[in-house]
Parts: sequence; structure tokens; C-alpha cells
Amino acid sequence: MDVGNLTAFLIVRNEELLLPRCLASLAGVVDEIVVLDTGSTDGTRAALAAAAAAPAPPRLRWRDRPFDDFGSSRQAALDLVTTEWALWIDADELLSPALRTRVAALRTAAAGPDGLESHDAWEIPLQNRVLGRVMRGRNLAGQRRVRLFRRALGRVSPSLVHEGITLAAGARIGRLAEPIVHDTLTSWRRYLRKVELYTDLEAAADGRRLDPLHPLVTVPATLWREYVWRGGWRDGWPGLVWAATTAWSSLRRDVKRARRRRT
Repeated sequence: MDVGNLTAFLIVRNEELLLPRCLASLAGVVDEIVVLDTGSTDGTRAALAAAAAAPAPPRLRWRDRPFDDFGSSRQAALDLVTTEWALWIDADELLSPALRTRVAALRTAAAGPDGLESHDAWEIPLQNRVLGRVMRGRNLAGQRRVRLFRRALGRVSPSLVHEGITLAAGARIGRLAEPIVHDTLTSWRRYLRKVELYTDLEAAADGRRLDPLHPLVTVPATLWREYVWRGGWRDGWPGLVWAATTAWSSLRRDVKRARRRRT
């Protein structure tokens, strides 16, 4: 294990459009990038091969692995990390310029009071964007996640979807103010393909009995919750798109749950 060094890890599938800018944001910040490809059929694999062959740092390693669920796939990517520190990032994310500077400063200070090793893990805020707009609605604004942590003290939660990092008892957690930029939804049609995958997994994980009336109310109730109660109206057209997409996701999950009960 390389003590003090930092590896970014991610899982990808058909991310040829967004992956290059993600990788570019990591240059000069991390020592290595490890990528798990879970079945790309576009130009993602060619982009990974080119990045792995490039002489400029950071070095990149990638592997193929069939996708089963997000928790186990993410853990398989984390298992490829050999350095002391790990940074979780996704292909539709990038380090903001401020975060790049902050992480570099943490690493320079090392074990000092303001250094990387003053904590065992760091929470990083997510700046979620929908159709290019930074969202202010409560569902997407203010999110914070443990994304930077000591490899030996963290594991990915065994969740089919919406996985996170589980830390060892007693781990010291710091908080950074500088965000990871997350393009949650860049194209509605493209995101709907993700919705189908997410709802497949959510329906499989949800063993509760389905109330027959629930699908009849889930769309208007979810739309009201996301657009009105959680303040999606503050985000204009992108807020309405996000609220409608969330409502559609709820309906698709209910339909799939009902189909599973009939089989």
C-alpha cells in the first residue's frame, strides 16, 4: 500500500460524453485512477484504453465486470484501490476548481492540523445541476457525502441502489465546503434510461406489499412534494423537469413492484 497517496475510483457504463471531463478534473490532484467498466457499448472503453496508455499522470487502470447492482459494483471498484486514501467520483461528476485547490492543499499539509490526515474521512458537498442549472430545491441542494476517506476504514454499503460509504467505528470525519459538481440530468431522454435501471433495482429490493391505490396517487403526490413542498419551483423549468421525472420514477417503481407480485 502507498501510504499517503490518493486514488480516485469510479464505475462506468456508456459514459463516453462525460468521462473525459471527469478524468481531466482529477489531473494534478490524485496519483491514480481506477475504473470498473460494467458493460459499455459506446466509446467508453476506447477512451479508457487511451487514457491508460497516456504517459501523463495520473496513471489509470481499468477492468471489466458485469453489472449486478450499485453497491457491489462500487465495492469491486474500491477493491482495486491500493493507496492509503480513496476518492469516490462518478463519470457525470467533476471536481470543482475550488475543490481541486482544497484537496491539493490538504495533501500538502499532510499530517498537520489542516492536513488530509487530520481526519479519517471527509464529507464533500454535491452541487447538483439539472439541464445545466445549479439546483436550489431541497431534494438536490445541500447534499453532502463521504467521498474522501482512508481506504482501510471504509466500505461501500451493500445497497442495490443509493449506496454510500460505511466507516469503521470511531473514524474521524471532517467537512469540506468546496463541492463536487454533479450533472444529475443533462438530457431527459438519456436520464430516463437510468430511471429504468434504478427502478428495476428498487422494485427488486422493496418487498413490501403494494397498496393497489398507491399507483393512482403516486404521480400527483410525488410531483407536489418535489415541485411545491421541496421548492422545485425555485429552479424554474429544470425544477419542473426534475419533479416530473421523479414522479415518473415513482410510477415506474410501483408498476414493476406490481408485476413482480403477479409472477
